[in-house]
Amino acid sequence: MITVNKANPTPGEITSSLTGSTGDGAGLHFDGAAGSVSFTPVDLGAKFSFEFVVKADSLSGAANANCLAAFQGSGNAILGHDNGTLKFFSVGAWYDFGVNPLSDLKVHHLTLTVDGTSATIFDNANQIATATITTSNIDSATTARLGANAAGTSGFFDGTIYRARFYNKTLTSAEVQTAYERADVQYGRQ
Repeated sequence: MITVNKANPTPGEITSSLTGSTGDGAGLHFDGAAGSVSFTPVDLGAKFSFEFVVKADSLSGAANANCLAAFQGSGNAILGHDNGTLKFFSVGAWYDFGVNPLSDLKVHHLTLTVDGTSATIFDNANQIATATITTSNIDSATTARLGANAAGTSGFFDGTIYRARFYNKTLTSAEVQTAYERADVQYGRQ
């Protein structure tokens, strides 16, 4: 199910959410070769957050591979695995977090928070990396996709996305912890 409240979201509201449609935690499986989910981009502003419950099945070392989410237009924002690490693409450049928790091929609650020029990655509610970025112009995106680049022609993700949520605010550490604790899909956790 994808829900969008683009007309008049309140500050901090979830403006788009994707969960397994059957309620059984099946999620959306991507085979790494083709396929993605296209949706109308939501207005997120310069301060926003992406939340995923995700499990990679494999991670290739190829450039621009394994896109989790991609927003494209005159402003771009992409979160994906690129040459071994998680990276965020904004305004013509990749910003490297230097880590990739997905490489263990287990289920992770992964959150990206962006506060203007600062991007932070949380894995299972623990802050694991930050990067200084050029402020994303995500509101000018005209296309958006899960599981591939925004055109749907490459960067195919190989794994399952159990949850994807986009927020029009930078989640605080406490809010990331709450989202992690309330994640209703936590398969594969010990």
